[in-house]
Amino acid sequence: MAIVLLLEDNLKFARAVQRVLRGHEVRHVTRVDAAIDELQHPEVDCALIDLNLTDEDDYSGYEVLSYILRNRPDLPRAVVTGSRLKGAIAKNILLRYGVGDIVIKGDVDREGYGTTDLIDTVSDLLAGSDRQRREMARNEVTSISLAAQTELRRRINGLQQLSEQLRSGSGTKRRDPTANSRTALTRRAEKLIELEAAAKARCDVVTLGELAHEVELFEAESARVLDDS
Repeated sequence: MAIVLLLEDNLKFARAVQRVLRGHEVRHVTRVDAAIDELQHPEVDCALIDLNLTDEDDYSGYEVLSYILRNRPDLPRAVVTGSRLKGAIAKNILLRYGVGDIVIKGDVDREGYGTTDLIDTVSDLLAGSDRQRREMARNEVTSISLAAQTELRRRINGLQQLSEQLRSGSGTKRRDPTANSRTALTRRAEKLIELEAAAKARCDVVTLGELAHEVELFEAESARVLDDS
C-alpha cells in the first residue's frame, strides 16, 4: 500500500479517486497550504495535483508543483485537470515540472468520472518510484563503500610510505614490519566490496520501507571494517 497525496477541491471527484485507489492510502486535501504540509512528510509516495482550485488563485496547483520541484524533486507526480490542455501547455507541465502524466477528469456524469485512468497512472508512478528509491539506496551504499575504501587506501599508502622510510633509513635489507598490516587492510578492502555487493542485492528485494534500514546496516558494517583494521 502506498501513500498518495491528492490535491483536489471537487469532493465528488476526490471520493471517486479514493474509491478507485482503495488499495492505497489517499490523503485528500483541498488547499495549497495543506498540500505543502503533507509534502513535508517523507512517507508520501506520490502526488496527484489539480491545477485549478476554485477557492484559490487560478492554476494554484502550479505552486505545489513548484514546491515539489524545489524540495522533493524525486517525488513522482501527476496532474489531474478538468480541461484538456493545449499541446504547448501540456508539454511545459511535463518538462518544466517533471510531471509523469496528465489525467483529464472528463464530464461529471461520465461513468467513473475519469478515475479509471488514474489506476494506470498511479501504478506507473509508483513503479517508477520503486525503481528510483531502490536506485537511490544502491547509490548511497556505493557512496558509503567508496568513503570506506578511500580510508583503507589511505592507511595502506601510509604504511607503504613508512616501510620505504624504514628501509632507506636502515641502509640494510630487513624484514618489512608493515607487510602483515598492509595485507590485513587489503583483505578488509576486499571484504568491504563483498559487503557492498550483498547490500545492493538486498536493496533489490526488500520492501521500500526497509531500504533505509539496509543502508544503515551497511554503514554499520563498513564502520566495523574500518574499526577492525
